[in-house]
Amino acid sequence: MSLKLPSLNKKILSIDFGAYEIKLVEAKVTKKEITISKALTLQLPEGAYFNGKIIDEDMVLYRFKEFIKENKVSMDKSYGVISSSDIITREISLPKVDKDEIASIIEYQLNDILPINPREYVIKHMIIGEEVIEGVEKYRILLLGVPESIVFNHLELMEEAELKPEVLDYQGNSMGKLLGFNNYINDNYDINSSVIASIDIGYSNSKINIIKNGYIEISRVIDLGAKHLCEQIGSNFNCGLEEAVTRLKEIDDINNLVEDQSDNYQIIYITRYFLNNIMERIEMVFRYYTTRGSGYSIDLAIIQGGLSNISGIDELFSNYFNIPTIKLYSLDKVNWEGDYSKFANAIGALIRVNEVNR
Repeated sequence: MSLKLPSLNKKILSIDFGAYEIKLVEAKVTKKEITISKALTLQLPEGAYFNGKIIDEDMVLYRFKEFIKENKVSMDKSYGVISSSDIITREISLPKVDKDEIASIIEYQLNDILPINPREYVIKHMIIGEEVIEGVEKYRILLLGVPESIVFNHLELMEEAELKPEVLDYQGNSMGKLLGFNNYINDNYDINSSVIASIDIGYSNSKINIIKNGYIEISRVIDLGAKHLCEQIGSNFNCGLEEAVTRLKEIDDINNLVEDQSDNYQIIYITRYFLNNIMERIEMVFRYYTTRGSGYSIDLAIIQGGLSNISGIDELFSNYFNIPTIKLYSLDKVNWEGDYSKFANAIGALIRVNEVNR
Protein backbone atom coordinates (compact mmCIF):
# COMPACT_ATOMS: atom_id res chain seq x y z
CA MET A 1 0.00 0.00 0.00
CA SER A 2 1.43 3.36 -1.01
CA LEU A 3 0.95 6.07 1.60
CA LYS A 4 0.97 9.83 1.44
CA LEU A 5 1.99 11.24 4.80
CA PRO A 6 2.09 14.88 5.85
CA SER A 7 5.47 16.61 5.72
CA LEU A 8 7.71 16.24 8.77
CA ASN A 9 6.96 18.72 11.58
CA LYS A 10 3.63 19.73 10.06
CA LYS A 11 0.94 19.83 12.72
CA ILE A 12 -2.27 18.17 11.53
CA LEU A 13 -5.71 18.41 13.09
CA SER A 14 -8.05 15.48 12.45
CA ILE A 15 -11.75 15.88 13.24
CA ASP A 16 -14.14 12.94 13.60
CA PHE A 17 -17.72 14.22 13.39
CA GLY A 18 -20.33 12.30 15.40
CA ALA A 19 -23.88 12.78 16.62
CA TYR A 20 -22.99 12.72 20.33
CA GLU A 21 -19.61 14.39 20.19
CA ILE A 22 -16.88 15.64 17.89
CA LYS A 23 -13.45 14.08 18.40
CA LEU A 24 -10.32 16.10 17.61
CA VAL A 25 -6.74 14.82 17.39
CA GLU A 26 -3.73 17.13 17.01
CA ALA A 27 -0.65 15.26 15.81
CA LYS A 28 2.60 15.18 13.86
CA VAL A 29 3.02 12.40 11.30
CA THR A 30 6.08 10.88 9.64
CA LYS A 31 6.52 7.79 7.45
CA LYS A 32 7.39 5.77 10.54
CA GLU A 33 5.07 7.01 13.27
CA ILE A 34 2.26 9.23 14.49
CA THR A 35 2.83 11.36 17.58
CA ILE A 36 -0.33 12.73 19.18
CA SER A 37 -0.10 15.93 21.21
CA LYS A 38 -3.82 16.47 21.94
CA ALA A 39 -7.00 14.38 21.86
CA LEU A 40 -10.19 16.24 22.73
CA THR A 41 -13.95 15.73 22.65
CA LEU A 42 -16.66 18.32 22.19
CA GLN A 43 -20.09 17.11 23.31
CA LEU A 44 -22.93 18.41 21.15
CA PRO A 45 -26.46 19.36 22.22
CA GLU A 46 -29.06 16.69 21.53
CA GLY A 47 -30.30 16.97 17.93
CA ALA A 48 -27.60 19.40 16.72
CA TYR A 49 -25.98 16.73 14.54
CA PHE A 50 -27.42 13.44 13.31
CA ASN A 51 -26.46 10.76 10.77
CA GLY A 52 -23.77 12.84 9.09
CA LYS A 53 -25.95 15.97 8.88
CA ILE A 54 -25.31 19.25 10.69
CA ILE A 55 -28.84 20.06 11.85
CA ASP A 56 -28.19 23.25 13.85
CA GLU A 57 -25.37 24.85 11.84
CA ASP A 58 -25.14 28.06 13.89
CA MET A 59 -25.00 26.22 17.21
CA VAL A 60 -22.41 23.67 16.05
CA LEU A 61 -20.21 26.37 14.50
CA TYR A 62 -20.36 28.55 17.63
CA ARG A 63 -19.56 25.65 19.99
CA PHE A 64 -16.85 24.41 17.65
CA LYS A 65 -15.04 27.77 17.36
CA GLU A 66 -15.21 28.38 21.11
CA PHE A 67 -13.87 24.89 21.81
CA ILE A 68 -10.93 25.34 19.42
CA LYS A 69 -10.09 28.68 21.05
CA GLU A 70 -10.43 27.46 24.66
CA ASN A 71 -8.19 24.45 24.05
CA LYS A 72 -5.59 26.42 22.07
CA VAL A 73 -5.74 23.99 19.18
CA SER A 74 -3.30 24.84 16.39
CA MET A 75 -2.66 23.24 13.01
CA ASP A 76 -1.09 23.72 9.60
CA LYS A 77 -4.04 21.93 7.99
CA SER A 78 -7.01 19.79 8.98
CA TYR A 79 -8.74 16.60 7.86
CA GLY A 80 -12.36 15.64 8.57
CA VAL A 81 -13.95 12.21 9.07
CA ILE A 82 -17.64 11.54 8.42
CA SER A 83 -20.07 8.65 8.48
CA SER A 84 -23.71 8.38 7.46
CA SER A 85 -26.21 5.74 6.42
CA ASP A 86 -26.80 7.99 3.39
CA ILE A 87 -23.29 7.19 2.13
CA ILE A 88 -23.59 4.43 -0.46
CA THR A 89 -20.90 1.78 -0.84
CA ARG A 90 -20.75 -0.73 -3.67
CA GLU A 91 -18.11 -3.22 -4.76
CA ILE A 92 -17.63 -3.67 -8.51
CA SER A 93 -15.20 -5.40 -10.87
CA LEU A 94 -13.60 -3.73 -13.89
CA PRO A 95 -11.16 -5.15 -16.43
CA LYS A 96 -7.57 -4.12 -15.67
CA VAL A 97 -6.89 -0.87 -17.48
CA ASP A 98 -4.61 2.08 -16.86
CA LYS A 99 -5.54 3.39 -13.41
CA ASP A 100 -5.99 6.88 -14.83
CA GLU A 101 -8.87 5.57 -16.95
CA ILE A 102 -10.88 4.07 -14.07
CA ALA A 103 -12.64 7.30 -13.04
CA SER A 104 -13.93 7.96 -16.57
CA ILE A 105 -15.16 4.35 -16.93
CA ILE A 106 -17.02 4.61 -13.61
CA GLU A 107 -18.55 7.93 -14.62
CA TYR A 108 -19.78 6.42 -17.91
CA GLN A 109 -21.32 3.37 -16.18
CA LEU A 110 -22.49 5.09 -13.00
CA ASN A 111 -26.21 5.05 -13.76
CA ASP A 112 -26.08 1.27 -14.06
CA ILE A 113 -24.02 0.84 -10.88
CA LEU A 114 -25.54 3.15 -8.25
CA PRO A 115 -29.23 4.15 -7.86
CA ILE A 116 -28.44 7.86 -7.41
CA ASN A 117 -28.48 11.19 -9.18
CA PRO A 118 -24.75 11.71 -9.92
CA ARG A 119 -25.16 15.48 -9.70
CA GLU A 120 -26.13 15.19 -6.03
CA TYR A 121 -23.23 12.96 -4.96
CA VAL A 122 -19.47 13.06 -4.69
CA ILE A 123 -18.19 9.77 -6.11
CA LYS A 124 -14.93 8.21 -4.92
CA HIS A 125 -13.34 4.89 -5.76
CA MET A 126 -10.66 2.70 -4.26
CA ILE A 127 -8.88 -0.32 -5.75
CA ILE A 128 -9.14 -2.99 -3.05
CA GLY A 129 -7.72 -5.98 -4.88
CA GLU A 130 -7.37 -7.95 -8.09
CA GLU A 131 -9.05 -11.12 -9.34
CA VAL A 132 -9.32 -13.33 -12.42
CA ILE A 133 -12.83 -14.10 -13.69
CA GLU A 134 -13.15 -16.53 -16.61
CA GLY A 135 -9.57 -15.82 -17.57
CA VAL A 136 -9.97 -12.02 -17.50
CA GLU A 137 -7.83 -10.01 -15.07
CA LYS A 138 -9.93 -7.49 -13.18
CA TYR A 139 -9.68 -4.87 -10.45
CA ARG A 140 -11.92 -5.14 -7.42
CA ILE A 141 -13.08 -1.59 -6.74
CA LEU A 142 -15.00 -0.09 -3.84
CA LEU A 143 -17.25 2.80 -4.83
CA LEU A 144 -18.41 5.43 -2.35
CA GLY A 145 -21.23 7.83 -3.09
CA VAL A 146 -21.38 10.69 -0.56
CA PRO A 147 -24.25 13.21 -0.74
CA GLU A 148 -22.76 16.49 -1.94
CA SER A 149 -24.67 18.39 0.74
CA ILE A 150 -22.88 16.42 3.49
CA VAL A 151 -19.47 17.13 1.94
CA PHE A 152 -20.21 20.82 1.40
CA ASN A 153 -21.63 21.42 4.90
CA HIS A 154 -18.68 19.85 6.70
CA LEU A 155 -16.04 21.60 4.61
CA GLU A 156 -17.91 24.89 5.04
CA LEU A 157 -18.01 24.40 8.82
CA MET A 158 -14.27 23.71 8.93
CA GLU A 159 -13.52 26.74 6.74
CA GLU A 160 -15.69 29.07 8.84
CA ALA A 161 -13.90 27.79 11.93
CA GLU A 162 -10.60 28.72 10.17
CA LEU A 163 -9.27 25.15 10.29
CA LYS A 164 -7.70 25.04 6.79
CA PRO A 165 -9.53 21.89 5.61
CA GLU A 166 -7.80 19.74 2.99
CA VAL A 167 -9.57 16.38 3.09
CA LEU A 168 -12.90 14.89 4.09
CA ASP A 169 -12.54 11.16 4.73
CA TYR A 170 -14.95 8.26 5.17
CA GLN A 171 -14.91 6.53 8.56
CA GLY A 172 -14.40 3.02 7.18
CA ASN A 173 -11.52 4.15 4.98
CA SER A 174 -9.93 5.90 7.95
CA MET A 175 -9.96 2.73 10.05
CA GLY A 176 -8.57 0.71 7.17
CA LYS A 177 -5.62 3.07 6.79
CA LEU A 178 -4.90 2.98 10.51
CA LEU A 179 -4.69 -0.82 10.52
CA GLY A 180 -2.68 -0.86 7.29
CA PHE A 181 -0.14 1.61 8.71
CA ASN A 182 0.54 -0.43 11.86
CA ASN A 183 1.89 -3.95 12.37
CA TYR A 184 0.73 -4.78 15.90
CA ILE A 185 -2.36 -4.15 18.01
CA ASN A 186 -2.21 -4.20 21.81
CA ASP A 187 1.47 -5.20 21.63
CA ASN A 188 0.86 -8.84 20.70
CA TYR A 189 -1.64 -9.10 17.82
CA ASP A 190 0.25 -9.28 14.51
CA ILE A 191 -2.22 -7.82 12.00
CA ASN A 192 -0.14 -8.20 8.83
CA SER A 193 -2.24 -10.11 6.25
CA SER A 194 -5.06 -10.53 8.81
CA VAL A 195 -8.71 -9.99 7.93
CA ILE A 196 -10.11 -7.70 10.62
CA ALA A 197 -13.70 -6.73 11.34
CA SER A 198 -13.98 -3.22 12.74
CA ILE A 199 -17.22 -2.87 14.74
CA ASP A 200 -17.89 0.74 15.67
CA ILE A 201 -21.02 1.16 17.81
CA GLY A 202 -21.62 4.88 17.55
CA TYR A 203 -24.31 7.12 18.95
CA SER A 204 -26.81 7.13 16.08
CA ASN A 205 -25.70 3.99 14.21
CA SER A 206 -23.10 1.23 14.05
CA LYS A 207 -20.46 0.82 11.35
CA ILE A 208 -19.14 -2.56 10.22
CA ASN A 209 -15.99 -2.63 8.08
CA ILE A 210 -14.14 -5.77 7.07
CA ILE A 211 -10.54 -4.82 6.35
CA LYS A 212 -7.68 -6.73 4.73
CA ASN A 213 -4.18 -5.34 4.22
CA GLY A 214 -5.44 -1.86 5.03
CA TYR A 215 -8.24 -1.91 2.45
CA ILE A 216 -11.99 -2.16 2.97
CA GLU A 217 -13.47 -5.43 1.77
CA ILE A 218 -17.03 -4.68 2.93
CA SER A 219 -18.56 -1.61 4.56
CA ARG A 220 -22.04 -1.51 6.10
CA VAL A 221 -24.01 0.84 8.37
CA ILE A 222 -26.57 -0.52 10.82
CA ASP A 223 -29.24 1.89 12.04
CA LEU A 224 -28.80 0.95 15.70
CA GLY A 225 -26.60 2.92 18.05
CA ALA A 226 -26.09 3.99 21.65
CA LYS A 227 -28.89 6.54 21.32
CA HIS A 228 -31.46 3.78 20.84
CA LEU A 229 -30.20 1.82 23.84
CA CYS A 230 -30.23 4.95 26.04
CA GLU A 231 -33.80 5.66 24.92
CA GLN A 232 -34.85 2.14 25.97
CA ILE A 233 -33.19 2.56 29.36
CA GLY A 234 -34.70 6.03 29.74
CA SER A 235 -38.17 4.71 28.96
CA ASN A 236 -37.82 1.82 31.40
CA PHE A 237 -36.40 3.89 34.28
CA ASN A 238 -38.02 7.25 33.47
CA CYS A 239 -34.66 9.00 33.19
CA GLY A 240 -32.79 11.26 30.77
CA LEU A 241 -29.80 10.62 28.52
CA GLU A 242 -27.11 11.45 31.08
CA GLU A 243 -28.53 9.12 33.73
CA ALA A 244 -28.92 6.35 31.14
CA VAL A 245 -25.24 6.74 30.20
CA THR A 246 -24.27 6.64 33.89
CA ARG A 247 -26.26 3.43 34.42
CA LEU A 248 -24.46 1.79 31.48
CA LYS A 249 -21.08 2.72 32.96
CA GLU A 250 -22.08 1.04 36.22
CA ILE A 251 -22.45 -2.41 34.61
CA ASP A 252 -19.89 -4.69 36.30
CA ASP A 253 -19.96 -7.41 33.61
CA ILE A 254 -22.44 -7.63 30.74
CA ASN A 255 -22.00 -11.43 30.79
CA ASN A 256 -23.13 -11.72 34.43
CA LEU A 257 -26.90 -11.95 33.97
CA VAL A 258 -28.16 -13.15 37.36
CA GLU A 259 -31.94 -12.96 37.43
CA ASP A 260 -33.35 -10.91 40.30
CA GLN A 261 -35.42 -7.76 40.73
CA SER A 262 -32.51 -5.33 40.98
CA ASP A 263 -31.97 -2.33 38.72
CA ASN A 264 -28.62 -3.82 37.70
CA TYR A 265 -30.32 -6.94 36.33
CA GLN A 266 -32.81 -4.81 34.39
CA ILE A 267 -30.02 -2.71 32.86
CA ILE A 268 -28.00 -5.77 31.85
CA TYR A 269 -31.12 -7.48 30.44
CA ILE A 270 -32.06 -4.44 28.30
CA THR A 271 -28.47 -3.98 27.14
CA ARG A 272 -28.00 -7.67 26.29
CA TYR A 273 -31.24 -7.69 24.29
CA PHE A 274 -30.12 -4.59 22.38
CA LEU A 275 -26.62 -5.95 21.71
CA ASN A 276 -28.09 -9.26 20.52
CA ASN A 277 -30.02 -7.32 17.87
CA ILE A 278 -26.80 -5.65 16.72
CA MET A 279 -24.87 -8.93 16.71
CA GLU A 280 -27.56 -10.60 14.60
CA ARG A 281 -27.25 -7.81 12.03
CA ILE A 282 -23.45 -8.01 12.10
CA GLU A 283 -23.63 -11.79 11.66
CA MET A 284 -25.46 -11.25 8.36
CA VAL A 285 -22.56 -9.07 7.14
CA PHE A 286 -20.01 -11.65 8.29
CA ARG A 287 -21.95 -14.46 6.57
CA TYR A 288 -22.12 -12.49 3.32
CA TYR A 289 -18.34 -12.10 3.39
CA THR A 290 -17.33 -15.61 4.49
CA THR A 291 -19.60 -17.41 2.00
CA ARG A 292 -17.89 -15.80 -0.99
CA GLY A 293 -15.53 -18.74 -1.28
CA SER A 294 -12.44 -20.34 0.18
CA GLY A 295 -10.04 -17.94 1.87
CA TYR A 296 -12.75 -15.56 3.02
CA SER A 297 -12.55 -15.76 6.80
CA ILE A 298 -12.32 -13.21 9.61
CA ASP A 299 -9.33 -13.49 11.92
CA LEU A 300 -10.03 -10.78 14.48
CA ALA A 301 -12.75 -8.32 15.46
CA ILE A 302 -12.08 -4.91 17.01
CA ILE A 303 -14.92 -3.28 18.90
CA GLN A 304 -14.91 0.48 19.29
CA GLY A 305 -17.23 3.43 19.86
CA GLY A 306 -18.98 4.56 23.03
CA LEU A 307 -20.57 1.23 23.91
CA SER A 308 -17.22 -0.57 23.66
CA ASN A 309 -16.59 0.69 27.22
CA ILE A 310 -19.30 -1.62 28.59
CA SER A 311 -17.53 -4.10 30.84
CA GLY A 312 -17.26 -7.55 29.24
CA ILE A 313 -18.60 -6.56 25.81
CA ASP A 314 -15.50 -7.95 24.06
CA GLU A 315 -16.06 -11.36 25.66
CA LEU A 316 -19.77 -11.24 24.74
CA PHE A 317 -19.00 -10.59 21.07
CA SER A 318 -16.16 -13.13 21.01
CA ASN A 319 -18.44 -15.88 22.32
CA TYR A 320 -21.23 -14.98 19.92
CA PHE A 321 -19.13 -14.91 16.73
CA ASN A 322 -16.49 -17.44 17.82
CA ILE A 323 -13.88 -14.91 16.68
CA PRO A 324 -11.28 -13.25 18.95
CA THR A 325 -12.74 -9.83 19.77
CA ILE A 326 -10.72 -7.08 21.42
CA LYS A 327 -10.82 -3.46 22.42
CA LEU A 328 -8.08 -1.28 20.99
CA TYR A 329 -5.50 -0.22 23.58
CA SER A 330 -2.30 0.42 21.61
CA LEU A 331 -0.75 0.54 18.13
CA ASP A 332 2.94 0.02 17.52
CA LYS A 333 3.40 3.11 15.32
CA VAL A 334 1.30 5.55 17.33
CA ASN A 335 2.95 7.39 20.22
CA TRP A 336 0.10 7.98 22.61
CA GLU A 337 -1.56 6.61 25.72
CA GLY A 338 -5.24 7.33 25.45
CA ASP A 339 -8.69 6.00 24.47
CA TYR A 340 -8.11 4.39 21.06
CA SER A 341 -11.67 3.08 20.94
CA LYS A 342 -12.90 6.66 20.88
CA PHE A 343 -10.24 8.31 18.69
CA ALA A 344 -9.23 5.55 16.23
CA ASN A 345 -11.11 7.06 13.27
CA ALA A 346 -9.59 10.50 13.81
CA ILE A 347 -6.09 9.00 14.08
CA GLY A 348 -6.55 6.95 10.90
CA ALA A 349 -7.60 10.01 8.92
CA LEU A 350 -4.12 11.47 9.45
CA ILE A 351 -2.83 8.94 6.90
CA ARG A 352 -3.37 9.65 3.21
CA VAL A 353 -3.51 6.83 0.62
CA ASN A 354 -2.75 7.21 -3.10
CA GLU A 355 -5.44 4.83 -4.29
CA VAL A 356 -8.39 6.85 -2.98
CA ASN A 357 -9.56 8.87 -5.96
CA ARG A 358 -12.31 11.24 -6.79
